[in-house]
Amino acid sequence: MTKKRIYSIFAMLILLAAFTACGRSTQEEHPTIPSEYLPVPPSEPVIPIESGNNRFRGLNGASDGFVTDFDFGESQFPAVHITTAYHIIDRHVRIPGSISVNNVDEAFQLADTPMRIHGRGNSSWNYMDKKPFRIRFSEPIAMLDAGHAARDWTFIPNHSDKALMRNYSAYYMASLLNGMSYAPFARFVDVYFNGEYQGVYMLCVQLNEISEGRIHLTYDADPALSEYLIELNRRVHYDPQNIEGLHFLRMHGHGRYYHIRWPTEDRPNENALTTAHANYLRDFLDQIDRLIYRRDVAVFNYICKASFVDFYIVQEIYKNYDISSLSVWMQIRGQGNERRLEKGPVWDFDIAAGNCYYQDRNNHRGGYGPTGIWAGYMNRWFRYLLQMPEFRTAVAQRLDYVNENALPQTIARINHMATQYQPSFERNFVRWPIMGVYIWPNPQSVVEIDTFMGQVDYLTDFLQSRTAWLIAYFNR
Repeated sequence: MTKKRIYSIFAMLILLAAFTACGRSTQEEHPTIPSEYLPVPPSEPVIPIESGNNRFRGLNGASDGFVTDFDFGESQFPAVHITTAYHIIDRHVRIPGSISVNNVDEAFQLADTPMRIHGRGNSSWNYMDKKPFRIRFSEPIAMLDAGHAARDWTFIPNHSDKALMRNYSAYYMASLLNGMSYAPFARFVDVYFNGEYQGVYMLCVQLNEISEGRIHLTYDADPALSEYLIELNRRVHYDPQNIEGLHFLRMHGHGRYYHIRWPTEDRPNENALTTAHANYLRDFLDQIDRLIYRRDVAVFNYICKASFVDFYIVQEIYKNYDISSLSVWMQIRGQGNERRLEKGPVWDFDIAAGNCYYQDRNNHRGGYGPTGIWAGYMNRWFRYLLQMPEFRTAVAQRLDYVNENALPQTIARINHMATQYQPSFERNFVRWPIMGVYIWPNPQSVVEIDTFMGQVDYLTDFLQSRTAWLIAYFNR
């Protein structure tokens, strides 16, 4: 064999090896933290959540969790200090550390309490410099005045919401309505990560942790007796670990994805989700969908109309972009003739209330402005329910109540928080100087407002104008 032939074969082998390496996943099955991010050896090992690697350096309350009359009494929020041996937080790895809470009454303080922390969220994680995160305790612990203990707590940055109060005020409005059984607990806190101030965050419950004092459901091995928590979530199938027919359902008649949030299959000895539960859910939801599509009044034997009305009104007043296919939470509760699908709790309003520029793709729906029906068009069920006199009349009547009661209280609450805690809110924008800067998906009218109080006025003006338009629309 000639030297030229040998060299050619050798080159081909090198190329083959390179292509094989390229085809192999570069992600580790169990992601680890690079050693340069470990100034102090951790006392506990990290716990992988799933494969993949997605890190950032630093941290660049019906049955009501929302205690509506709580105030901290000062111009500053409670201070939450997160301490870890790492300079980063990873979305896929639970990192050990501790949490302390001070600048609050002694009854609500924590001191160096062990926990694990990891990143969370989708758009807020991928597009924002100020990152969301979640902590987990080994045993349930009560945070601030929540009135209930839990292992998991979520910290929401509200980075694209320059009023910082779209989520908070929507949860507050929901707490004033009794159609839904639960409104999420939410409190503002100042967050410090390894001693460095990271801004104002909103401390919230983790919705799918089921317990007394928050969402409380009953498990049964018989699917027809068990209660359920589900979420309309078009992203659930993106995660390869989620199995269709067990973790989520795809309703083939209308292409919607439902994430089964509770029960779960990762606790084999308690509250175990089975394929029989998933099949029951599919049949139950499919029956409701067919009844709604036919505008059949029999649907009210399967859904809690009061919860659907209140949930719809909060979503429509805030003109929440995500209502079509994301963060739409529901529960199946009760037994026998009392068994119903209940809407709620409400969740995720940061790109609502005039804060989403690409709503202008639907100019016939009023774009991101305060006019036009949004939730009643973008969400399949609400679109057809509003064509039923029984539902539309209930919405019109409830809107009058909201306009006279819940809306004024919500506006008052926003203004109170903005003035009472203005120094803390303003400090957030020293840490994150984003006023006058485009943050996804701010429309230009939001970008042009360069003060925190200006952003608050924009939010309250939107809610008032929006409600007035809706009342006129439903009473035509």
